[in-house]
Amino acid sequence: MRQIILLVSLLISFSCFSQEPDDSDKIKVKKVVNQFFESLNKQDTILYKKILFLEGQIWSINNTTKSSSMSMRFFRDDIGTFNPDEIWEEIPLSFDIKIHNGIAMAWVPYEFKVNGEFTHCGIDIFTLSETNEGWKIINASYTKYLDGCNELKN
Repeated sequence: MRQIILLVSLLISFSCFSQEPDDSDKIKVKKVVNQFFESLNKQDTILYKKILFLEGQIWSINNTTKSSSMSMRFFRDDIGTFNPDEIWEEIPLSFDIKIHNGIAMAWVPYEFKVNGEFTHCGIDIFTLSETNEGWKIINASYTKYLDGCNELKN
């Protein structure tokens, strides 16, 4: 009987000390990623600056032309590209979030529209770091496609 009690106690303690992040961290990371989309959609530079490390990089892999191209810029460079004459909609299709010891990754398929018209789809990959002010996006990479967008919705 003593061995059974010891075994049950050990099994309970293993689940209590799991290394998996709790759901509240995933909720916080998802909130920051959604705020990124909100900042683009509203072209809100104040929110954009609040959730990003402005020295962070954005990598783009553009597959909308015959030959794929790759480019890099900094978050701070995007602030000047906001255009109030256009309505941007970056629509997340799903979220896959991984977290470990103050670093997080969010894999987010998306669709992008300008003035209500579809322009492209792709995958956003965000890297976030937990700071004293909360989670911040420190890096982003994304792909751009014209075809295969329905596959991203699954």
